[in-house]
Amino acid sequence: YPVLEHDRPVTEAVIDPQTIEAAMKSKELIDRTAPAPARKAPVSKKPEIVEIDLHAGELLETTAGMKNGDILQYQLNKFHEVMAEYAQSKGQKIVFIHGKGEGVLRQAIEKELRIRYKQHRFQDASFREYGFGATMVIIH
Repeated sequence: YPVLEHDRPVTEAVIDPQTIEAAMKSKELIDRTAPAPARKAPVSKKPEIVEIDLHAGELLETTAGMKNGDILQYQLNKFHEVMAEYAQSKGQKIVFIHGKGEGVLRQAIEKELRIRYKQHRFQDASFREYGFGATMVIIH
């Protein structure tokens, strides 16, 4: 298409096939030598769920010589240790497996969550995965 310049037609530019081919080859050469764009590391939108088994048999080699109160205190210390470790990990989900039993450890964990860790949400963990014996905490 002719282009007008100062109300006068300008002659069309005619490009021969060899010029087009040479331009295409030089473009390929430039593309191959250009550095690849930096890739961003994939951002994990959803942190993995951390599972902490608080059963005495998992935490201790033996409970010989320990009273029930000592075992409970050890389990709660482990609970506090994990909460402190993930305190700055907003959105992190932690499942504390405490078992059904008589519910003493569960009640102690829920009491700590209501009093000491009010800023975090908690709920029963998935029944399908953990049965009745686990509590999930979401760090806020």
